[in-house]
Amino acid sequence: MKMDRRDFLKGCASFAAVAAVRGFGISSLVFDSQLAGPARAAAPQSPNQPPPNNRDLLVLVFVRGGLDGLNLVVPFNTSAKDRQQYYNALRPTMHIPAPNSSAPRKAIDLDGRFALHPDAARGASGVNVLNLHASDTGGLYALYTRGDLAIVDATGSPDVTGSHFDTELYVDMGGKNNLAAGGWLSRYLDAIGEPNDALAVAPQWNPAPSLISPTGRSSMVVPSGKDFGPQWRTSTWMPDATRAALAQAQRNLLQPMFQRGSAFVEAVGASAFQAYDQLASVLSTTYTPAGGVSYVSAGSHVPDYGHFAQSLQVVAQIAKASLGNPLRVAAIDVGGGYDTHDNQGTVDWNGNNRFPRLITNLANNLKAFCDDMNADPQWRGRYVIVVLSEFGRVLYENDSAGSDHGSGNVMLVIGSGGQYGAPNINAGVYGDWPGLSHLGFNDGLQITTDYRRVIADVLTARMGVSSSLINTTVFPGFTFSAGLGIAVPK
Repeated sequence: MKMDRRDFLKGCASFAAVAAVRGFGISSLVFDSQLAGPARAAAPQSPNQPPPNNRDLLVLVFVRGGLDGLNLVVPFNTSAKDRQQYYNALRPTMHIPAPNSSAPRKAIDLDGRFALHPDAARGASGVNVLNLHASDTGGLYALYTRGDLAIVDATGSPDVTGSHFDTELYVDMGGKNNLAAGGWLSRYLDAIGEPNDALAVAPQWNPAPSLISPTGRSSMVVPSGKDFGPQWRTSTWMPDATRAALAQAQRNLLQPMFQRGSAFVEAVGASAFQAYDQLASVLSTTYTPAGGVSYVSAGSHVPDYGHFAQSLQVVAQIAKASLGNPLRVAAIDVGGGYDTHDNQGTVDWNGNNRFPRLITNLANNLKAFCDDMNADPQWRGRYVIVVLSEFGRVLYENDSAGSDHGSGNVMLVIGSGGQYGAPNINAGVYGDWPGLSHLGFNDGLQITTDYRRVIADVLTARMGVSSSLINTTVFPGFTFSAGLGIAVPK
């Protein structure tokens, strides 16, 4: 195999040399375990522990594409007008049957007003489950009943547009006026005074925009344990020996450069190597979830080739490892087809099962991750998952049996201590429900709760961020005064 000088230098840029430009907002270290050589000394170890300073681990799950929240959390009894004149009438073939209907598959009641899609409650008592899977242990409904799930309805970004790309960017940056300030997750770490090398991970192939930093803050892109190491565009078909040799050549070239001084580039580059060495010994081993825990990672249930399940397992593996630099935040992008303009599906697994598969992938894997983490007592009540999407779908189905880009949506906040009597969130359904009689932007659900308020609720109560820092650093330009009461204050 022949590789020219340009390809070699590009490959070098994908390893620690990228640290030189990460200070300008690029976080793109991609790793592969086959390339982690034995000469790399492991970072100093410490007992397994959650993030320092009594803060919870924050896991952000961004459902890219525009999740149809109206069919995930169904407004079956918010008012007679909502149900009969709007939800059923505007979605004649796409509505989810109410809990009190005679349909064989129907939503499961949460609080007398809202209900969950049946595939968000697979394995729960009374739920008709088709296409059984080992991970069917109650899904989101089980998290709700044990006190670990808060649902916020009619939430979203005030900067919502009809574009995925624009709205996603504005959500990632914490507002359309913050584009030069990097991602809000990175700014959260700035606000609490974490060092620039505080461990932040995007367990996927691409950097997480919310972790972009203009201040030299590092983040790791770790697609999986077996894909831990420097990546080349040719690496997928290189012989292992060639890949290992090139990786060592990269290190031999770059590491001396970052040891010459203490300037910005050298410091960030040295930090990147240290982070790589710290994780090499962890991710080079095969991860086994806690006993009895099954993720949805393959088969007919999976719409995303198992990426979401793999991402969650990477987070669990790193979080539960004995690292001197514990994991503080993780940002996961979920795909697989949530942009349901056509053939969306409802509850049927024997025909069009697109939506049931999407919901199963999301709900079962979130439940599996919580059970996996909670198997370690040190993590009970010490992590919070925030699930959001850039916007919801319109209230009415289109001519292609799908739904188009809308506005307001649901957010999920998942805690981790409810079943052990030490909840870190207050379970329930939150938000100011606007009703369906008045359409919001783009004919979607009206937004009554800014998504940043939900996040700020968690950050102030569980991570010790002051309201003033929320408004000046994490979400500049936002006016936060009080949360919704979701997170339990420390």
